[in-house]
Amino acid sequence: MIGHPIGSKASSVGTGRASSRRAFTGVPVPVPPGLRSFVCATVSPSPGACSAQPLPNRRAAPSPASSRGASVVRRTAGINLGDLMLDVPEIDGDIRSLQVEMGATFDDEGLPITFGRKTAALQALESGVALYDASHWGRLRVAGEGRAALMQNQSTNDFLGVQPGQGADTVFVTATARCMDLAQALVLPSSLLLMLDSREGAAALRERLNKLIFPADKVEVQDISNKTAQLCLMGPEAEVILRELAPDVLSSVLGAPPGRHVLVAFRGRPAFVAAGSGLGPGVPGYTLILDEAVAGDAYAALAGKGAIPMGTEDWEAARILVGRPKRGAELTDAYNPFEAGLWGAVSLNKGCFIGQETLAKLRLKDGVNRQLWGLRLNGPTEPGAEITSELSKVGVITSACQDADGEWVGLGYVRSRLEGVQLRLEGVQVAVNGAPATLVPLSFATRQLRADAEPAGAREADGDSVGDRLEEAKRKKAEEQAAKQAATEAKLKAMQERLAAWQATQQQQPPQ
Repeated sequence: MIGHPIGSKASSVGTGRASSRRAFTGVPVPVPPGLRSFVCATVSPSPGACSAQPLPNRRAAPSPASSRGASVVRRTAGINLGDLMLDVPEIDGDIRSLQVEMGATFDDEGLPITFGRKTAALQALESGVALYDASHWGRLRVAGEGRAALMQNQSTNDFLGVQPGQGADTVFVTATARCMDLAQALVLPSSLLLMLDSREGAAALRERLNKLIFPADKVEVQDISNKTAQLCLMGPEAEVILRELAPDVLSSVLGAPPGRHVLVAFRGRPAFVAAGSGLGPGVPGYTLILDEAVAGDAYAALAGKGAIPMGTEDWEAARILVGRPKRGAELTDAYNPFEAGLWGAVSLNKGCFIGQETLAKLRLKDGVNRQLWGLRLNGPTEPGAEITSELSKVGVITSACQDADGEWVGLGYVRSRLEGVQLRLEGVQVAVNGAPATLVPLSFATRQLRADAEPAGAREADGDSVGDRLEEAKRKKAEEQAAKQAATEAKLKAMQERLAAWQATQQQQPPQ
């Protein structure tokens, strides 16, 4: 249900970084040319570990690694996943072939819109497991000595405190802190992997960053979207599936905080498995970044364990239900990260960065005047529809869809501040297209900074209650009204005095 978080497990576990490095040093894993620099830069202290063979065509005959049937190899501590009970079918094709067999309907770009199981897929996010092919998203690799400095200066989160094997969400903003895009970042030993929800967004971000990079910065931004695939396994049963497939080698990410990840090998190809579904804390799950050549096998294996496939239309509904903002809809130059409910992806304690001054002022002055909220609607609604209260415009719809029950829901920015006080909006009744609608909270949204992300002095007034702040606002308003009244009375008195002086002058003049 929209706005009602689905509880997820979270525990603090080790990153397993050291074991990952030993793994790829001891037993070389064939790496396709597109990923060679990516893997060598992150896990191999030895050049010999990255002797690669050319990337085979996806429809070519199986490689020696894949011809061993259910062989998923993790070269860590001598563990071989080929001994696990993993039923990976032999596939002479790609993910699309599988999706066709599963009954997918495709759009003009060849992306599966739906599998005809939207209700089951959305319900699986709460009580089962769903599988989404996000390979059409964008993925950037940021490498070089200056990669951390680049991220510190050009995005909102603090990456100096994020260790290899961990991850963080971050927002790319304009100089005035207006939203451009949201990225999920995985911090690797010598590079970063950025995941964005569109290739257009990834291309635009790469172009922007490259304009800001000088040779002395020693940073390189590569678009690896075409060389990699991305699968999202979502729902409370996602951990059950991965625990069945690889209980030991994935122990560092199972139940871990979002962004925690580990490097493994699937059919002899490198793969990252990261905690986090992409739908926020309300929907537990995992994200897999794989070599594009073996993505079909991984997709088939996960679907074979009972994961319900989702299409782009189903994902759109899921992200609206939890409140994940999207580039071009909720993330535009009209809104800032605080308004978009992305406080958790911002640090104001890391020093200067683009947009920092604006965000710091908003935080210190409690100046966020509108917020992104979910809405339960009364019928079909298009983005751009006005949200009204007592016939006055208070917001605008940015996205809308039907949920698992066929009811219309949406996202919209709503005025959240009145007379200097942040309002409590949950359950508030408004109108959209003249029909009643109700504001509901969003599990993806965060409304305050992390404790370690607060700027100095930001908490001076945080202890004040809402009632105290309201009384203070009323007092200030009364003082302003009293001052205006005094000014009006003084002006009137001055006018009366000038009139009396003129009348006295007229009386003193002799008659003509």
